[in-house]
Amino acid sequence: MRRLLPLIVLLVAVAACSSPTDPARTSAASPSTGPASPSASGELPPGCEPPPDAAEGDTWICVSTGGGGAEAEEANRQRLAAAARESPGWTEEDAQRADQERLRQVSEEYAAEHFEIAAQEEALLASGVLPADRGSLLIRTDFSDQGKWEALQAALGTPTEDGFLPCLSPVEHRRWNHASVDDLAAAAPPDVLLAVADATTFSTPEMPLLVLEKADDGVRQVRVAPRAMASVENNLSIANMDWEEFTDNADADGVFRGPA
Repeated sequence: MRRLLPLIVLLVAVAACSSPTDPARTSAASPSTGPASPSASGELPPGCEPPPDAAEGDTWICVSTGGGGAEAEEANRQRLAAAARESPGWTEEDAQRADQERLRQVSEEYAAEHFEIAAQEEALLASGVLPADRGSLLIRTDFSDQGKWEALQAALGTPTEDGFLPCLSPVEHRRWNHASVDDLAAAAPPDVLLAVADATTFSTPEMPLLVLEKADDGVRQVRVAPRAMASVENNLSIANMDWEEFTDNADADGVFRGPA
């Protein structure tokens, strides 16, 4: 019984990195627990393995995880406290403090990790580099009219009759002011669709975007009206349709406005 306390603390520490379906680890959110002991046949419960340093006669706890909410969290705290009371020199408050300390550590680690990610994101945006992990990109290359840029974003944010929207991550950086197709193609990450809001977009009432796709034989281009952008982006980004299905159905002025 003297080895019970450090094993309980170890189980709590492992909880933050455990898989939600791993029955051999613990979680503050969902208890389904009991001391691990052999069955009548001498077998341990499925998924319950002793710690690597367990010695004969040791006692440890096997816990399965899952949802449970506040009630499950409180039940888990009570379990820890009850187990702690079995160890000489420990109280329920000791168990709760140990649990709270681990939760505090996990929170601090989580905050530090996300602070670092946010700093990296901010640095990336400040550099104007075209990101490779944000899906299709909406790149602004004309900064002459802020009102039209906002109107274009509003149009792209309006669902189609079927409820679809283009998945576009805006890139608004002066680095790309007046950028050419070649400039964008050279900087574009592999397999990333580009929707370009250029001077032609803002000089035309319909605001058609220039959609680009890098290919082995060069850069494919087609103008797309905002209302048809969801169809183009959604299907090309998952390779559900071929490029030619849009270029071949563009109107005489070269703008794809959706199926006829």
